[in-house]
Amino acid sequence: MSIYDIPTEKCPYCNTDMEADWVDNGVGMVQCGPYHCLVCNASEIGPELYDWYYSDREGNTLYLPGKRRYVPWAKKKLKCSPGPVLKPDHPFTEEELKTGFYKGEISPYANTVGGKLVDHQEAKELYNIGLLDEKKLP
Repeated sequence: MSIYDIPTEKCPYCNTDMEADWVDNGVGMVQCGPYHCLVCNASEIGPELYDWYYSDREGNTLYLPGKRRYVPWAKKKLKCSPGPVLKPDHPFTEEELKTGFYKGEISPYANTVGGKLVDHQEAKELYNIGLLDEKKLP
């Protein structure tokens, strides 16, 4: 595999191959859009998930206190955190949080035109003429 190979992922809902938008940064490829399934319309959850985490005054994410479990490689019990605390009324289902993908909808941070996902080159052209969808983010 070379640095210019574009990896695919399996859709967690319908098990088909998904692709993301990638850009060449000079030393390889960088993902610049979410993985998206063209069959069931699933889309990777992006940075909007972090907006729903509780944080303290310094901006650090809060985690629930976890149980102590035996960890074989450490040969002792360690405190394992179950994950960050989500604010009430978050828009994610348990299945979406488990898989990391929206089920049947596109990430609100993705480049879209008329509700359809577009790649970064097409998004730039459509932005210049004013046709890229405007985002209403919290």
